[in-house]
Amino acid sequence: MTWITDKPDAIPLTQLFANACRLATWQLRAHIEKIGIHSGQGRVLAHLHEHDNVPQWKIARAMNSSPAAITNILQRMERDGWIVRTRDTSDQRIVRIQLSEKARKFEEEIKKTFMEIDKEICSIYTQEERAELRRLLLKLNERFSKNDESPTGSSIDG
Repeated sequence: MTWITDKPDAIPLTQLFANACRLATWQLRAHIEKIGIHSGQGRVLAHLHEHDNVPQWKIARAMNSSPAAITNILQRMERDGWIVRTRDTSDQRIVRIQLSEKARKFEEEIKKTFMEIDKEICSIYTQEERAELRRLLLKLNERFSKNDESPTGSSIDG
């Protein structure tokens, strides 16, 4: 959605932020869907590339998502061969998530895609603007991470 107005300063920051996030997500989605990764799965794969063989609840916490939403994403990923789910050997109630061989094969391509989108976003800013944007986004993340619960009702701390 493009904002058409005579007064760009009148657009609430939350709307500008949401629109920018949506547009960046569309760009990323267009790239990753070429290799068969669907909405929400890219972030999960990126997390698993850094933290493989983790309990499912930790993925939900890291994604700041409800357990039900993560379960749906993981079921599709398992069906499509991106992940393997196993029971924890010491506690059968815990489901651990691992990257499949297929996901490991695409690791560099996935990282490259995220880096290309990052480069495209950063290309419109000076080095100083990028540093300021990073500072502001970290501040925003920190502010909302201090809440005990996410808007989905799931606990951020697990």
